[in-house]
Parts: sequence; structure tokens; C-alpha cells
Amino acid sequence: MAKKQLTRAEVPEALTWNVTDIFTTEADFKKAIQQVEKQIVEIQANSKHMTESATQLLTLTELLYESEELLMKVYGYAARVNDGDTADPHGNDLMNQALLIVNKWEAAVSFYDPKITQLSAAQLDQFLDDKPELKRYEFNLRRIQEQAAHTLTPAEEKLLAQLQPAIDDASDISSKLDDADLDFGMIKDENGEEVQLTNATASEFATSADQDMRMRASKQVAKAYRSMRNTFGATLKSHVHAQNILATIRHFDSARQMNLADQKIPEAVYDTLINTTHEHLDLMHDYYAFRKAYLGLDHMYQFDRHVPLVADAKLSLAFEEGKKVTMAALAPLGKDYQNYLQEEFEQRWIDAAENKGKRSGGYEDDVYGVHPYILLNWNDIYDSTSTLAHESGHALQSVYTDKAQPFWYSQYPIFIAEIASTLNESLLNHYMLEKYADDPQIKAFILTQDVDNFIGTVYRQTLFAEFEHFIYTEDAKGTTLTPDLMADKFNGLFKEYNGDAVTDLPWKDDTWAQIPHFYYDYYVYQYATSKAIATALADDIISGKPGALENYKKFLSAGASNYPVEIVKQAGVDVTKRDYLDQAFKIFGEEVEELKRIL
Repeated sequence: MAKKQLTRAEVPEALTWNVTDIFTTEADFKKAIQQVEKQIVEIQANSKHMTESATQLLTLTELLYESEELLMKVYGYAARVNDGDTADPHGNDLMNQALLIVNKWEAAVSFYDPKITQLSAAQLDQFLDDKPELKRYEFNLRRIQEQAAHTLTPAEEKLLAQLQPAIDDASDISSKLDDADLDFGMIKDENGEEVQLTNATASEFATSADQDMRMRASKQVAKAYRSMRNTFGATLKSHVHAQNILATIRHFDSARQMNLADQKIPEAVYDTLINTTHEHLDLMHDYYAFRKAYLGLDHMYQFDRHVPLVADAKLSLAFEEGKKVTMAALAPLGKDYQNYLQEEFEQRWIDAAENKGKRSGGYEDDVYGVHPYILLNWNDIYDSTSTLAHESGHALQSVYTDKAQPFWYSQYPIFIAEIASTLNESLLNHYMLEKYADDPQIKAFILTQDVDNFIGTVYRQTLFAEFEHFIYTEDAKGTTLTPDLMADKFNGLFKEYNGDAVTDLPWKDDTWAQIPHFYYDYYVYQYATSKAIATALADDIISGKPGALENYKKFLSAGASNYPVEIVKQAGVDVTKRDYLDQAFKIFGEEVEELKRIL
């Protein structure tokens, strides 16, 4: 990739995604919007009679999914154009047009789920018998119907929908406070120059070789959050309390039960994750003790945990080389997988080059009936190749799902969404460790990446999940969630998870206030379960365990055709038991020992 940041017009076409695969011309995009407008009118006209007969239900259901599939193409086209250059007014206009029709469609179909829940089980059974074509949608219909006990009357649902913006205010206020109002001030860097301290520069300083630099940056960030702790505390308390009230209104025993119910995740999965992680804290304690000794630190604080053990691995991969490495690394997934990957690489599914105005980071977005799209901002470091492998995991899960499932079962649930992506990361790291087996520096660099990633994704997210459940439980008991209560609990967990090698900070800390995920409602535990599942599955595939690859392909093809627990079982993992976690922690421990041996 070029070192100079290009304008969008300067990016070679081969490094951009091909939006004409969705719509050949912009006129086709506008025609699609007009078509969705017509379908919305038709949906509304049929809504009152939807549950009067099997024929009416079939007609409305077919129209709903037909319009949604076209709507996703409209959104996918606009998002690709917009994200390529977010400063381009034309792309902004397309995105606004897409969002307007998306919002209009969502409002128009909001009656559907409540009406399904009003059908009795006997009525639905009769409809399925009367119109066998309805059986194509049976899983979705029954999944909606199973929420009947927690669905309110249409009038009450409408009232809650009107209240939703107010319910979301706490999250919005916290986000604006964090992103816009919080000022970390200026700081002197290692060269004595005054620079603005931001989240981005704070992350850079966290990897500085100078412990004093790391400490000053961390202390200054902590001071800023400390100054706003009462506001952050009030917004989080408000959000948690609102969710607990919603759980009561919807007849759930708890907010956790409410948030896990839609995908039928047993609450025991959550508890098993926390309990099993606690049993393996000794592995992380051992790693941090090694880190402290290797870095020669008298005291290792939490801000020292990200200092590179290998400062310069000289591992630079241009985009073409990154694709070759990814292709080779994912060879264990079979020739069919590689054929799809080759198509992804050659048919411009990827927007690779960084350019002015381009959306930052990386993501994958599937357009059903077309193909997935991947956004990257390539910069030749190893992390870019890792991101390519990660996003390709998402993309090829979409490919397998789209080939096996109809549109209405193509959007695989969040609980399993990060398994394919993180499994690809594991395969990439395994390949690189073998490729550079005779280069201790690169091998140590990759192992450190893998170990730290596991800690960040499994241990840290489990800590967050444990804290999150604590604050919800305390609020439900009537306890006031004060900043002191939350700080004491969070810091206590931090101490327990990190172990004795990590010294308590020499200042009062409110790290709990820095985590936006606590507004995502029992979401973070899924990062940990997905990483552990992926680690175990990758190990099975690499070791050639009989049936492992075949079962994994079934998992990739399942989409949303069943509940997540059952889909993961197809891959050979039972998340209601702890075996997959024990296997993942065992692999983590082996990598720590290998890293210690090399260094």
C-alpha cells in the first residue's frame, strides 16, 4: 500500500469493492427504493387480515421477507458508497435515502411479531396444516410465538416503543460524555513535546518502553474519568434500573433472563463461563508473573500489561502477500473453502486501501443474493493480515449460509457471529508459528499476540460479564449503584483476575466508567464464549479430529435456522457444559509455556 494517504479517486479500482454487483446503476438503486415503497403500502393493506387465514399469513410473510431482502440490497449499496468516502456528500445522500426507507419499513412491519404471538399454538398448527408452504417459515414463527408470555398488548407495545428513546437516553448521554465532552488534556511525550492526550494516543503510550510515560498517561486518563464519575455512575445506574423495570414489565425473572431468552441461551452458559474462568485464573497469574520478570519491573501495574515483549518483529506484509498467507493458513478448511476465498480475493469483495474520508477499522457485511463485502484499512503490519483472516471468516460463514439457507434464515445470531472469524485468527497464528519455527523473535511476537488476544477476549470479557451481572443483581435487590460501590467491585475483580504480579494502582480508579459495553445489555459474555469455542474448534481441525471439519461446515451453513446452542452443537461443542472452556484454557496455558521457553 502507498505511504501517502490517497483520495478515493486515486485508489486503484482493484483495491475497491464492486458495488455494481448489487445494482448496475444508481438508477437501479432508486428503482429498488420505489419498489420497497410499494411493498410497504401492500404490507400495510394486508396487515389487518394477516391472521385470519393460513393464506393471508403466507401472503404477508412472503411479502415481508421479499421486501426485507430488497431493502438489505438498498442499504448495502448505499453503505458501500458512503463508507468508501464518508466526506463525499453524494455518498451521504445515498445513505440518508437508505436509512429513511429502512426506518419506514421497520415502522410498517412492527405489527408482525405481536400478531404472531396472539395466535394460539393450535391455530398456528392448523395454519401449517392448511398451507404447507408456511412450513418454510416454521422455525421463525414458533420462535416469535414462544415470546407470547413476554409480549404485551398492542397498545402497551406501542407505548413502550414511544418510550424507547427515553430509555436509551442514559446510553446516549454516557456516549456523548465519553466521546465529545471528556478532555484528557495535554501531556508531554517521551521526547518532551506537548501532545493532545486522546483515547488513541493513550493506547499508543500504553505500549511505550518508558514506564513513567505509561504511568503519566494512564493517571491522566484516570483523573479525567474520576472527575466525571458521578455523571457516569448516574447514567449507568439509570440504564441498569430501566432494564430491570423492562424485565418486570415483560414478565421475566431478571434482566439477564430477558436478554438471553430471545435466542434461548440457558443462563447456566453464563454462569459456567464465569465459574470455569475462575478455576483457570492461575494461568493468567503465571503469565503476568513472567511478564513482570521478563520486563524487569519492580512493580507491574495494569497499564504495563500491553508493553510488547518483542519490540520489533520485522513482520511486514503487503496486501498481496497478506492474501497469500491467509490462503495458505486457511488450507485446513478444505478446497471448497479456499475456492470461495479465492473468489473473495479476485472478484473485488474487499475494499482494502486506506483513503481520505474512508470509514475506519474493518468489517464484513453480507448482501444476500449477491455476496459479502469486506472493509479494510491496510497498512502492511501483521494486524492487517489478521484482520483479513478475521473478516474473511465472517464473509465465508455468510457464503456457506447463503448457499444453504433462504433469506429469512441467513442472518446468523450474535452468539455465534464471532466464532468463524476468531477461528480463522487461530489458524493464521498456527500457520505463522510453523512458518517461522526457526525465527524465535517472530515466533515470540505471534505467540504474544495470541496470548494477549486470549486474555483480552476471554478473561477480560468474562470479568466484564461478572461485573455486569453484579450491578444488575444489586439494583434488582434495591441497592443503590453508587460510584464507590461499582468501583470497589470492579477493582476487586481486577485484582482477583490479574493476580499478585499486578500491583494496585497508586491512585483511585474508575475503569468501570470507561466501558461502553455495559450499555449493551448482557452482550460481552458472547465475546468470551465465541473465542473459547473457536479456540477449541481450531484445535480439533488442526489435529485432524475425525468429523471436526465436516461438523464445522454444517455449523457454517446453519445460519439462523435453529437456536444458537443447537447450531454450535452441530460443530461438536456443547456450550451448556464446560469442556470447550477447559480445552481453550489448556491451549492458552500451552502457548504461555511455549512463549516462556522461547524468551
